[in-house]
Amino acid sequence: MGLGKSGQSACAFLRARRCRVRATERDRTPALETVARALTAEGVAVELGGHTEAFCEGSQWVVVSPGVPETAAPLQWARRRGVRVLGELELGARFCPGRLVAITGSNGKSTVTSLVGAMLAAARRPAVVAGNIGTPLTSCLDEIRAGTTVVLEVSSFQLEHAASFRPSIACVLNVTPNHLDRHCTFEVYASAKRRLLARQGRWGWVVLNEDDPTCRAWRPSVRGRRLAFSLQRPVRGAYLADGALWLVLRDRRYRVMGAEELPLPGSHNTANALAALAIGGALGLAPEAMAAAIRRFRGLPHRLERVVGWHGITFINDSKSTTVEAGLRALEACPGKAVLIAGGKDKGSDFSVLRAPAARTLRAAILLGTDAPQLARALEPVVPIRRAATMAEAVRTAAQVARSGDWVLLSPMCTSFDMFRDFEERGEVFADSARALSRLERELAPA
Repeated sequence: MGLGKSGQSACAFLRARRCRVRATERDRTPALETVARALTAEGVAVELGGHTEAFCEGSQWVVVSPGVPETAAPLQWARRRGVRVLGELELGARFCPGRLVAITGSNGKSTVTSLVGAMLAAARRPAVVAGNIGTPLTSCLDEIRAGTTVVLEVSSFQLEHAASFRPSIACVLNVTPNHLDRHCTFEVYASAKRRLLARQGRWGWVVLNEDDPTCRAWRPSVRGRRLAFSLQRPVRGAYLADGALWLVLRDRRYRVMGAEELPLPGSHNTANALAALAIGGALGLAPEAMAAAIRRFRGLPHRLERVVGWHGITFINDSKSTTVEAGLRALEACPGKAVLIAGGKDKGSDFSVLRAPAARTLRAAILLGTDAPQLARALEPVVPIRRAATMAEAVRTAAQVARSGDWVLLSPMCTSFDMFRDFEERGEVFADSARALSRLERELAPA
């Protein structure tokens, strides 16, 4: 059910194992019609433009893509008939011979997942990085062996349909309000995250953020071997103290590296590095290899990514920032004043918490997208507001307002789906618009 990346991958995986497969998709677009033709040629029956109960009759399993909510009609039909429902992630995990490391959280999942993958590469361990980061697990099972470590970014949507998923190492980075348009309440959202820990056995590892109140509250009930990470206090795991990153494991304490050696700005990236160190410690990686991987790590596209400098103004692409918490971290990372570009489709966020940090950091805010009015109501008391109809207009306006030494920061704190295909396209349009400023200036300069 659902024919995005996960659904297409699940179809291919099941057909390769001689299952009879039917696929149902709510939408109908030219791109989906192309997908449907390719799947039909491989022997998959495809239904586009809505779900019909007759099409789902006689199924033994229903495999669900992450974007499909619990309330979808085919899931209700399946459950009434006693048909098993599982997500693409759990399907892949059942057939995966490698050691699973699963990382979830409201913010930082992709960075920590990629960093753990880089640490394994530095230690010359066979590894695959997959999951919510963009590569469905079922699409890479052929390259996984018993000695492979599989590092998975896992979302709350995936965990909704992962009743028996049990990784060797489970990490929760943080839990702050997110996706409330889907989960409705913070409690339901947090419960979805907690499902990652529900099946950890005595010999499994659990890594939790000691500084996050929700993670800390879960600690007493967690089964398995526990590690923590913290910016504030020494813990069994990884922590920051005396200007250095430390790892405590099996009663030994290692000074891994100086905090000044971290290549990415912001305390949130220090926390990401500590989380990766705790996971690497559980994997038995040498501190030297982990430190080398951190020093070389340059971050991921669309996450506080420097795009271009123009007249002393630095354009920063943080398009992956789809939550208020991520926006707060971006503001915290600013070295001075910034002009913020934000807006899009809201996920049920409370923007009022932005006022104090915005008053300290922002010179102005340029707002665009469907739910710009909600952001405007929160920021207008403390920050000059401008509106823009397009990203190109927002970039031009921000460049006019900013001063030398400022950041122009794209940190939308909303999803992109009202104006763009995804956060990647939004970030690329921002970057292209920023680069166009310097190109235009060169073209118009006198000979």
